[in-house]
Amino acid sequence: MSSQRKPSIVFLPEGRELEFVAGETVLEVAEAHRLGLAHSCGGMGSCGTCRIVVESAPVPLPEKEGLELEMAENRGFQGNERLACQLQAVPGLRFWAPED
Repeated sequence: MSSQRKPSIVFLPEGRELEFVAGETVLEVAEAHRLGLAHSCGGMGSCGTCRIVVESAPVPLPEKEGLELEMAENRGFQGNERLACQLQAVPGLRFWAPED
């Protein structure tokens, strides 16, 4: 029997590892682990409340596009600010949620 671990992302500052299944967004992973990441539009990318700050990622993340790009431009996001509902989880991603 294999004891392989699932891939995980890390929520800071606690350093909490959140295992996930390929294809899940950061918001879906947070919800599955009852992290309580703010979101009010149901993960549709239209409210901006699930904004996270990416501390580091082992691979380049995909460029923002569509609703996420529009939200980022309208709200003046920094390059490392993303919408958790639009960003697919990648193993080793480290992020935190701003309090504002």
